[in-house]
Amino acid sequence: MKSRLLIYGVDSYAGGLISRRAAERGFGHIAAGHDIARVAILSNELSKATPNLVEPRIFGLGDKEKLAGQLDDVAVVVNCCPRFSDTGISLIDACLNTRTHYLDLCSKTLDLSQVFQRDSEAKASGISLIPGLSFDVSAADALAARLATMRPNATNLTIAVARSPLSKDEAKAIVEACGVTGSVLKDGKMVAAKAGERSISIDFGHGATTAFLAPWRADSTIAMRHGPYKNVDAYEVFHSALIRAVTKSGLRRFMFRRGWRIAALERRIAGRREGPNAKSLAKSICVLWGEARDANGRVSRARLETPAAPLYTADVTLALAKIVMDGKAPTGAHFPSQVAGGALVENMPAVHWRELPDPSEISTLNVDVAPVGSH
Repeated sequence: MKSRLLIYGVDSYAGGLISRRAAERGFGHIAAGHDIARVAILSNELSKATPNLVEPRIFGLGDKEKLAGQLDDVAVVVNCCPRFSDTGISLIDACLNTRTHYLDLCSKTLDLSQVFQRDSEAKASGISLIPGLSFDVSAADALAARLATMRPNATNLTIAVARSPLSKDEAKAIVEACGVTGSVLKDGKMVAAKAGERSISIDFGHGATTAFLAPWRADSTIAMRHGPYKNVDAYEVFHSALIRAVTKSGLRRFMFRRGWRIAALERRIAGRREGPNAKSLAKSICVLWGEARDANGRVSRARLETPAAPLYTADVTLALAKIVMDGKAPTGAHFPSQVAGGALVENMPAVHWRELPDPSEISTLNVDVAPVGSH
C-alpha cells in the first residue's frame, strides 16, 4: 500500500518553503523537482537538520511512463510549480493512472476549472483532486464558506485582500494578470472587467485603505460553490508601483499597456528578491475582508486574518495532505474548505476570524476611478 508524500516543485520558492515547513514538523516526504542543483541544495540543507526525513527525487514531466513510475510508492502528490498550466495536466494524468491523490497550489480560474473537469475520472479512480491550496484560493474559500453560513441567502459577495510581501512568482503572476482583461460575476453572468477600474475603501483593521478591482482572482468560482451568488467582486490592495502603472495616466501607464519594462515592475513589487525571508514572513500578516448581502439588503461582514501568505499556504497544504493521507478526504475534485471545513480557520496557526457586527463600520464604493482603458 502506498503511503508516501511527494512535494513536486521544491525548486520553486513556494515548494521549497512547504518542504522546509514539513521537515520542521517531522513530516517525512519526497522533495522533488526538475532542477537538479536546487533540489540537491534543499535536500542537503534539510538532511543536516532532519536526517532521514527528506528524500530528493529529480524528474521532469515529459515522459508519461517514466512519470508514472515516479509515483509507484507515492500516496499523495502536491504540485507546487508556479506554472500550473504547464504541469497540472501531466501530473493529474499520472495520478489518475497510478491512483495517487493530487493536491496543488493553482489559483487561476482556468487552472481550477481544468482540475474540476476531472471530477468523474477521479471518483472512478478512487482519488481526491484538491486544487487551490495557495493563500489566494484557500483563504478566500474559507471566508466565502463562513459568510455563506452567516448569510445563507446572500446574492452579493465582495472580498478584498491586503496581503503580505510578494514572492517573485506571485509578483509576476499579478503583473501579468493586470495586463489582460479579467472577469467578475454580475447578474449571474461572467462579464469582462479590467484590473483597477473600480476601487473600494476598506478598514482591514488599521483604518481605511483603498483596494482595487482584481478580476483575475478566482473568487467568483469559489463563491458559486458556497451560495446562490449573482454578483461577486474581488478587490486587492495594490503595490504603489502597480497603482501607478494600472490606474494613473502618464508614462508608467503608457509603458505598462505596451508591455515595456514589465520585468522591472515585477522586481519592484517583489522587492528584488525571490521571496520574503524568514524574518519578513514572521512579522507579516494578511487580511481578507468579506461582505455577503441578501436581496433585502441584510448584510454580514467579517475579517479573516492570517500569517504571511506563503506560511498560510504551507500550513493549509500540510493540513490537507494529512487529511488525505489519513483517508479522510472524499474522492473527486473539491475545494479546500469542502475537505477541511472549519479547520482552514480554527486549526491554522495564528489565524483569527472576526465578525463585524456594525454594518456602518466600513465600505464606501468609489466608482469614479478612471477605467484602465480610458484615455
